[in-house]
Amino acid sequence: MLFRSSTDEVDLFRELFSTAANAELEQRQLVKVQTNIPSCLASILHQSSLSLLAEGPGYKLWIPLKIEINEFGEIIQNLGAPEVIDINGHERSWRVKPPVDVTLTDGTDIPLGNILSLSSTGITLDMQDTLNIDESLDGKVLNLNLPDQKSVELQLQAVRADRHIFAARFECLNHGQDVIRQFLFSQHRSRHLDLYRKAM
Repeated sequence: MLFRSSTDEVDLFRELFSTAANAELEQRQLVKVQTNIPSCLASILHQSSLSLLAEGPGYKLWIPLKIEINEFGEIIQNLGAPEVIDINGHERSWRVKPPVDVTLTDGTDIPLGNILSLSSTGITLDMQDTLNIDESLDGKVLNLNLPDQKSVELQLQAVRADRHIFAARFECLNHGQDVIRQFLFSQHRSRHLDLYRKAM
């Protein structure tokens, strides 16, 4: 990823950091640094969630940023696992095809089928029989088993079932969305090493 500043942005930074501008700011006393947040802003910034955007060729990374205030009134920034968005064609969550060492089970150790693709919001399976599959899985809590013994509980909502292919959206339970997002980001990074090397 390459970040370029426009001429206007460069001029603005040059002006902000010039000695004349610094002297003028000191005279007007417009800039004030505080180590704690004023009480009028504390309620707005407490548990604040923002997103940072990084763009590369063919992909966008939306990085969750959570701002919290600790017991000393200091601002703590926590970056979450990025959501990888594929921008080739129409924008959608990036899919890993096929994910290695990932299974979907219904409480038993027997996989429901072979996972063909996985995104942060959906899954596609190759199954023995898709007849009435949406009815048999409706409302049922399933386990998405990721490498390193990580398991995420989720519920499926069928999108389509054709012969042996079953596609569904899912809703993660118990904060599993972050675990899936971290797994997908790791997969994307390992499959696109040159993209990340260029950004460094």
